[in-house]
Amino acid sequence: MITTDGYWQAHLDNSHLTSRETQFCLGLLSGKTDKIIAREQGVEPGTVSNRIKNVHYKLKTTNRAHLVAELIRLKIVTLNVSPVVMMLLAAFVVNCVPMVVNDDPDKPRQARVTQRTVRRQEYMSLDDNSKGDEPCMKTQLYIT
Repeated sequence: MITTDGYWQAHLDNSHLTSRETQFCLGLLSGKTDKIIAREQGVEPGTVSNRIKNVHYKLKTTNRAHLVAELIRLKIVTLNVSPVVMMLLAAFVVNCVPMVVNDDPDKPRQARVTQRTVRRQEYMSLDDNSKGDEPCMKTQLYIT
C-alpha cells in the first residue's frame, strides 16, 4: 500500500517500520512539525515524537536529517514527480554546476590570504652544538 504527502510517497508495507511510523516519517519529509503531524493523525504530539525516536532506534540514525537520508536509501519513501519534471530538474542542475577547467597547468593557483587572530609562538633552540651531518635531538623552548 502506498500513501502520498506533497511530493513524497511512502510504502506502508515495508519490512523496516510499521505503517504508523512510516506515516509520521512521511509528514517529517514534507517539512511538518510534530504538532502538525499529530493534528493530522489525531494523536498527541508526544506520540509522534516517541514514534520518531523509535524509528531512530530501528534505523540506527542520530538526527532527523540522517533519518531522512536512511528512509530514501532504504526506498521506504520516494519522490513523487513526473519523469519530465525530473529531466528538467537534472538539466537545470547540470547547467548550474560550473565546469572546472585548468587552462594552463604551469600557471600557479591564487594563494588564499588569511589574517591571523593570535600571535604565533616562536621557537628558540637550547642546543646549538650541532656539528655537520651528525644527527642530534634539539629541545625547543616556547617564548610567548
